[in-house]
This record gives sequence, C-alpha cells and structure tokens, in this order.
Amino acid sequence: MIDRKLLKKARGEEKVDLVLRNGRLIDVFNKELIRADLAVSDGIIIGTGPYQGVEEIDLGGQLVSPGFIDGHLHLESAMVRVEEFARRVIPLGTTTIVADPHEIANVAGIEGIKYLLEAGRNLPWNLKLMLPSCVPATPFETSGARLKAEDLSQLLGEDGIFGLGEVMDFPGVIRGDKEIWDKIALAGNRFKDGHSPGLRGQKLNSYLLAGIKADHECTTPAEALEKISKGMYIMIREGSVTRDLVSLLPAVRERNLSRFFLATDDRHPADLLAEGHINYLIKKSVKQGLNPLKALKLATINAALALGLEKTGALAPGYRADLVVIDSLSNFNVKMVFKDGKQVAEEGRPLFKSTPRTEKCSLGKIFQSIRVGALDAKKFRLPPGRRYRVMELVEDQVITKKRIMSLPVLPAGRTGAAAAITEKALVEGDLVKLAVVERHHRTGNVGLGLLKGFGLKTGAIATSISHDSHNIIVTGLNEEEMFRAVREIERMQGGLVIIKERKVAGRLALPIAGLMSEEPLEEVAGRLEELREIAGSLGVRVKAPFMTLSFMALSVIPELKLTDRGLFELEAGKIVPLVVESTTST
Repeated sequence: MIDRKLLKKARGEEKVDLVLRNGRLIDVFNKELIRADLAVSDGIIIGTGPYQGVEEIDLGGQLVSPGFIDGHLHLESAMVRVEEFARRVIPLGTTTIVADPHEIANVAGIEGIKYLLEAGRNLPWNLKLMLPSCVPATPFETSGARLKAEDLSQLLGEDGIFGLGEVMDFPGVIRGDKEIWDKIALAGNRFKDGHSPGLRGQKLNSYLLAGIKADHECTTPAEALEKISKGMYIMIREGSVTRDLVSLLPAVRERNLSRFFLATDDRHPADLLAEGHINYLIKKSVKQGLNPLKALKLATINAALALGLEKTGALAPGYRADLVVIDSLSNFNVKMVFKDGKQVAEEGRPLFKSTPRTEKCSLGKIFQSIRVGALDAKKFRLPPGRRYRVMELVEDQVITKKRIMSLPVLPAGRTGAAAAITEKALVEGDLVKLAVVERHHRTGNVGLGLLKGFGLKTGAIATSISHDSHNIIVTGLNEEEMFRAVREIERMQGGLVIIKERKVAGRLALPIAGLMSEEPLEEVAGRLEELREIAGSLGVRVKAPFMTLSFMALSVIPELKLTDRGLFELEAGKIVPLVVESTTST
C-alpha cells in the first residue's frame, strides 16, 4: 500500500526524490507524447507537472517510456548465468521478465528452480518466475525430474513465484488428465501461460476451459485472430530460431491492439549482443510498419494488463518508476534505465554489480548433471531398411515436416557385415543421422532418427541442450564420430562440441545443468560464433545450428521429433518406428 505521506509530495508541497525534466513522456493509454516533467519518490511515480526534486536530470527533449516487459522467456536459453543475462538486457530497457524455468527443472527439478530464483532475486528488475507445468513435457522421453502438483506446491509461498508456466501438454488438458489438471488447480487465480501451436476449433475451446490466458506459439494471423476471439492474449514472439513477428503483425489492428504483447522465448547470446532484447522487437515492429507508439504499447502496458502485473507498464501516478529514456522514436537507442526510481544503466552499461550468489558445493544436481549409461559407437548405427521416416527442417521454425524417404542400402557382406546405408547416400539425400542419448539416469537409452535440411556433410555435432528434457542430442554421418562427440559432452559435464576428422574441432563447456556457461556473455557469444563458422565449414546451412538442433527433441511440437525412446509423432501421440519398410519386406 502506498504511504499517504506521499500526498504532500504529490501536491507539490515537498520535494520528491527525482525529477526528470524536459522529457517527452510516452502516454501508453492515449498513444501520444506529453511534454512534461516526471516526478518520482519511494520507487513510484508521483505524477507529472512542476515538481522540485532532491535530484533533477534534464533530458533535453528525450523520450521517457515505461520499462519494457518480456512476457515469456527461458533464462537458460541465454546460456549464461542469470546475472550475466541481466547485465545485458536491463541496460536495453527490459525491467520485467516472466520466466519459465522448465529447462533447468527438467534437469534438476525443484533444486533447479530455486537456483534461478536465488540467482535473479536481488537484481534490479521484476523477476516473475513461473511454476513449470510440464516436467517432463511428455511421457515419451526421459527427463532428470518429474514434478507433480504436490512438488510444485512447496514453492507457492516463495517471493518471485508468479503463475503456471506454459502448459505444453495441451492434449492432456483436452483429455482431462488428472496430473495436468492438478497443476492447473494449484495455480488457482494466478496467470496460466499457454502453448498450443495450431490448436483451433473445439480442441481450442476445451483447452481454454482450463483458464489459460495467452499463447506464444501462433504462427499465422488466422490462428491468432481465432484465439483472440475466444479470449486469449497473443504474444508476438521473436526469438533466435522462432521468429514470428513479421508473420503475425498483419493480425494487429486498432480494434484488437490490446490483445497483443511481446515475448522473446529463446534468445541466443549472439543475438542478445548484435540485436538486443525487447528493444529489438520494438524496432523491428516499427520497421515493419507498426506505429512506434503502438509498438511501445505492446512492450509495456499491454503485457502488464495481460499478465496481471499491477501498477506496472505505464507512466502514471502510483505506478512503479521503472523507466527507460530513449533518444527518439526512429532510433530507439536506450540512454538511461531506472528501476524503482534508481538509475541502473546508462548508455548500454549496467550500473549494478552482477556477481554469482550461489555455491557449487550445495548444487550437486546442477554442476554434476551429465550421467551417461553404457554406450558404444554401435548405438549410432541405423537399422537397415529401404524406406525411413525423416524429420525435415522448416526455415525459422521449430516445427518439422514428416517425410518418408527411400535410401540405397549397401548389401550385407560375405564376412557377415550387416547391410548398411553409406555416408555418401546420406549426403546425397541431404540427410544426417540424429541421435538422442539419455543423460540423467544412466539408462543407456539412445533414440535414432534422420534429419533433412541441416546440411552437415562430414563430422559430428552434439549438445547437452535439447528441449525439453535436455538429453544429449548429436548429429553426424559417422557413428564413431557421433560417439566421440557424446563422450566429450560427458567429459565437460555439459556443453557443445564439434568433431572433425575424429578430433575435437571446437567446444563450449556448459557446466551449469548442461545448459549454461560460467563465462561472460561476450565470451560465450564469441565462442558460439567460432562454432557456427566451424559448422558452416562442414556444410551446415542453418543460421543457428546448435539451437536448431536443440529443438529437434521438442516432442510437443509438430510433426516428428526425436527423444531418447525413439521417434515421436505428435499427431499420432506415440513413438513410431524409424524404418517404414525393412530390407526383408517382399
């Protein structure tokens, strides 16, 4: 509750803590600019007008916006410590994040959630951490933990816990499965985030009965408009792999503007450095023709109202003094950032410390998370067949297309060698072998598949980031090199690796749950660029090879994905054989 002693300051009878003079204030309610001074005390906005301040800053006509809000993201996807992520995004104007920790929760369960909560709690932003709804995402893969409603309930009283994370198990919601509905009931009136790619009609109706408020998986205007008509908010997502902004902006109209807001979901370190965060989404929206004040509305008050963030997202009396000073509506260069009325960044530089607050000795599950079972190179040998199910990449999307392809088989040799598909046949078909190796419980599970469109022509690439269970995913042509890549991941206790000519050609260690580095963001971005260049030299065509690869295990996304238990077809809702027609078929 606001202290009524502030009324004297609001009436102009006492000095306020801070006055921003000669600014142009962004009125997100009326979508217009107001020339006025802005007064702040006790971390909140007192009002606009002729105030006197203990501290006064002359803005010289620059613009003042409410702090930017990222409506849905995964901190782990930045691949650095939470403090490092904050050091980058807060100076870009992001003062509120709504983060779903289901990546680290799939590795380390409750301990992983608490790790992120503790790491981000005392930084100058509004950290809203969601309770992950799907750990594991599906029963068709092996994750490091399984969290039921009773497990999540112990976190409800924690400061910073906000709502229920993206409900990816939309088939379970629609069927009325008890486990997911128990979590929905646990969340009560808290915000419930959605995840329902392509869901329409009666299935969407059923999904929405659970009280799910928003979706970041829309890819077409028609889908977005139907979901809005049924009461949902739509997050316009622009991540590093999933870039939906251009395709969704045509759905944004004057009459439905309030139903849209912005989210990054997954942002790669290089993109955070080269492009930015929510500020980049604003700039890109404007370049695509959206009015700048409407773009700022998407990044501020729209998100606050959709998410239920009280007194956030506007420059109005009683609202949080989370402020961003920008130079103009054409450049959108962030000059200063204030959190609760205190300046925390200037000219892209953080003015706060970002030192780790957790000790490794107490985080065994997080820093010793790679536990591979019995494994040899033969596990990466494709079963002989004439026709195979193939996952085909779709540019800038995490969905894959299901294809059936015929491949020439090298006949069995006289010495008893099994029939095999040659590396040459794979390259000619623009195919690579894909494998998911279970890394949590030493089960020895290895799922095999084929991927089309990746481009790799030699060597192997592996990563311990593979959504959402984060087993090791490896692609290559040669089983020995794939085996070598997995062993290197195990040795590093998580990370990324490229094998060329049976030797390590590049690596990046990710010892924090196999997901995040302990190094600065700039160094991680530089190493990733080196790895991208090496991958390109091996024929890889996709822009973000490791992130693209990581989504090939995301079994809640159409059409065909790979888990440690085999190929999963979402429409069928089951594991399906890799081989469609064997060599013994008549």
